[in-house]
Amino acid sequence: MTEVNVRPGKEQRTAKDEKRTFVLVHGGWCGGWLWHYVAPALQDRGHVVTTPTLTGLGERRHVGNGTADLSNHIEDIVAHIEMEGFQDVTLVCQSYGGMVGTGVLARIPDKIRSIIYLDAFVPVDGEGLVDILPAENRAYFQAAKDEDRPVPPLPFEYLQITDPALIEFMSPRLVNQPWRTLFEPAKVIPRPSHVRMSYVRCIANTGEPFDSIMKRLAWDPEVRITTLDTTHLCMLTEPEATVKMILDLEGIS
Repeated sequence: MTEVNVRPGKEQRTAKDEKRTFVLVHGGWCGGWLWHYVAPALQDRGHVVTTPTLTGLGERRHVGNGTADLSNHIEDIVAHIEMEGFQDVTLVCQSYGGMVGTGVLARIPDKIRSIIYLDAFVPVDGEGLVDILPAENRAYFQAAKDEDRPVPPLPFEYLQITDPALIEFMSPRLVNQPWRTLFEPAKVIPRPSHVRMSYVRCIANTGEPFDSIMKRLAWDPEVRITTLDTTHLCMLTEPEATVKMILDLEGIS
């Protein structure tokens, strides 16, 4: 694992030993289980960490798998934060989870301290996830929409998962993704001045759309940009490095 190209953002506001509240938002086809290795490591350091599962996915696969949309998933996280009584939350969002986290920030900006995008989609206002994809990658998702069926998981080769143990862990847990979640346009607000934003690019996952997302965000001097030399699913392939990156970006231990 190699960490490179860290660009400073806002000045650190707290002591290294301050304890935080992390809400970890998983990506498509997954569930809270995606953070199986990362969440305990953060909790062991004394932080409050939750890993809610989005409607129709993971252990909630039996609820709304054919009908859930992006708004439902945003409400999942908003309701979770409000019901837990959380304040000053750090959202950590992976892949599709970036669409969700962006919507959560638009809904309850007063409850969010910072947002970390891990190789994630970061929409502009009015974009759905499919709109961000290169044109040649859209047919797979468009077919599901046209046939009104959930989208099957992407192949392990595409995800760069080759470790047999990880494949065994993931195989029974991946479920079809509700197609509406990938097409609904996002509602985006300008980043509030009190919210720190960071983007982590997993550079073993080469190409688009994530390179373009990172370059767009790099124009904002307040956004911290950094990279990890690992796959798109960094929390599974490099969990220790992912934990260290999260803590470093937050200026804590």
